[in-house]
Amino acid sequence: MASNFESSIYRESDIFFDFSCYTCKGNDRNTEAEFYCKDCSMVYCGKCLEHHNFLYQKHATLDKKNISKWPVSDATFDVREQCQVHKDRKLETFCEDHSELMCAVCHVYNHKKCSHFVLIADKVEDLHQKGEFKQLSATLDTLHGQLILKKDDFEENLKSLEQAYNTILEEIIALRKAINDSLDQSEKNTIKELDTLLAKLRTSIQTDNANCNASIKKMTSCKEDWLNIRGKSEAIQMIMYRKCFDMSVKTKSVLQEMTDENDITLSFTPDPIIHQTMATLSGLGQILIKDSRVTKETKPEACCSLYSKSDPEIKAIETNNQDLDTSPVSGTPRQAEITNQTSALNKLDTISNQASVPPKQGDITNQSTAVNKSDYVSNPISNSSSQSNNTSALNKPGWIPNTVTSSSSTQLVQGYQSSALDRSDPNQVIRVKTSKKYDVRIEKDAYSCSISGICEIANGEFLLIDWKNLKVKQLDQTYKVVAHCDLPSHPVSICSIDSSLVAVALGIGEIIFIRVTNLKLVKDRTMKFQHLCHGIAHHHGKLFITTDTALYQYSVDGRLVSKLYEDKSYRIWSEHRVGSCAVSPDGERIYVTNQACSGLVTLARDGTVISTLSDHALTWMDCGEVPQSIHVTDSGKVLVCGDNTIFQVDKDGRQILAEVVTEKDVVILPICIYYSEHTGILVVGMWGSNNDILVFSTR
Repeated sequence: MASNFESSIYRESDIFFDFSCYTCKGNDRNTEAEFYCKDCSMVYCGKCLEHHNFLYQKHATLDKKNISKWPVSDATFDVREQCQVHKDRKLETFCEDHSELMCAVCHVYNHKKCSHFVLIADKVEDLHQKGEFKQLSATLDTLHGQLILKKDDFEENLKSLEQAYNTILEEIIALRKAINDSLDQSEKNTIKELDTLLAKLRTSIQTDNANCNASIKKMTSCKEDWLNIRGKSEAIQMIMYRKCFDMSVKTKSVLQEMTDENDITLSFTPDPIIHQTMATLSGLGQILIKDSRVTKETKPEACCSLYSKSDPEIKAIETNNQDLDTSPVSGTPRQAEITNQTSALNKLDTISNQASVPPKQGDITNQSTAVNKSDYVSNPISNSSSQSNNTSALNKPGWIPNTVTSSSSTQLVQGYQSSALDRSDPNQVIRVKTSKKYDVRIEKDAYSCSISGICEIANGEFLLIDWKNLKVKQLDQTYKVVAHCDLPSHPVSICSIDSSLVAVALGIGEIIFIRVTNLKLVKDRTMKFQHLCHGIAHHHGKLFITTDTALYQYSVDGRLVSKLYEDKSYRIWSEHRVGSCAVSPDGERIYVTNQACSGLVTLARDGTVISTLSDHALTWMDCGEVPQSIHVTDSGKVLVCGDNTIFQVDKDGRQILAEVVTEKDVVILPICIYYSEHTGILVVGMWGSNNDILVFSTR
């Protein structure tokens, strides 16, 4: 027994137990406690417990099986008092120079040069006297309360999110029902129109059939009379002859009319906007998040409330205006204050029975149902030529709500919307079929026309810019000039901003925005820059502008975003090193023409060069005023003007796919081109074209 007892005793201080025997500890022995006496509130080892039980037979003791009922270990506090460097020493002093607790040995060997020492006991007493302990206790209570409040907030936020989820789910279901109801009504309207047309045609044919039966009876009677003409007098024969002759003439005329009308048929042409719109939708709307942990500077798009916003194809969203204080644009001053607009949702517009069909096709077509959409857009800027701060405009499918328009009324545009993305292969080659010239000169033109830019508006009509005559011209669907607007300088290029707003780049360093309303072209506003403006393109609220040497990206209100590309090479023979520009429908590729490299440069969204296509076939005979033009279609097809040739390039700008139009097609110095995929029409403007544009149909 003695040997076992001695083996459980450790006189070294390196071994610590959660509970050390109280009796052994008083005799300077370190023995692990195995029992606890509730009456004595003491812990004992097995040997000492024997003596305890001999003296206190009625005391209740607990072994380690019931250690959960023992008091808190006294060894835990002892370990915290232990010096981390000298394990056999307790922490005694506090070095205020290093804000460090230490034992006496650390004081002597490691902190000899320190001048501010204090005993831990004195430091604690000083903290008590200064009220630091009470203050810390109050701080801990405050922080604890704040954490509890935060926890409650998070739980409330979870409940709010669940409620928002259910609300949005109801909105989505209601939106889908509204769409279904509108489509059902469209189906009824179209079927009703079909029934009406069928009834009219049936009545017409039945009338013709009745007339035909009547003519048959008359012709039968006439034939019988003619067979009985023999033996009659000359007068009777002459009368019968005249009667039968008149009958034959009338019958031939009736038969001719019946033959002409016999080709009437019914056919159905689905409205292209329905297919195009559905093809561009990836969902019914956007789920936006407001998170106070994300600042405006790092993620401005997150600063909006949690609710369901319908897709721009179905409902319009007002954009929140940003601060416009910093701007590289010089000229007319901006407003001192620009108010932020709240987000708004517009209802799905009623469905029209009108479809946009070019009258030049000549075929009898039925009007099919068209879905018209109206987007409400806010205007964040007011220049000298602005008319209003708020605007309503119809955005084309695939375009975001615009922030620079300035019309004051919501416009409803019927028919096909030209920016709806076509999911067809962007590398599919365009094949032209027939061509026709159209004269676009007007009486007020002082010179022959040089069409330097073309774009399409929502109703399928085209806008042209005439470089020599300083005009923007609007064509109807028969390619007749129906409106025009004078410009202060030579226009170099044009692009569409929304369904009724276009931007025109003037070589003097200005961009003029022009709105199309009721066969009128109205100047909306002007932006001035410190550099030249030659090529211009727009994509989802971003303007891409080229000078002779660089490509810049701006916001639509004129704030410089970045310089995406620059050609610093010196080419005395090439004025337009960086000429025209265009953007792919998804915004992932930006194309610029570069005369210095005799070709085309394709950039990524951030300006990184993806490819450079150098081919002398793409070299355009530089007129010195207008750069080589490029056009990207709604499905991503890339068209580039060469010398008397228009080329199609693959979507990555690495190779020429085909010569779409050549000199054989009477194309001379093409400087601009536009391909409308929903009508299959290719329009070409030429330098010194003798007032004509060329319009090609494709197959």
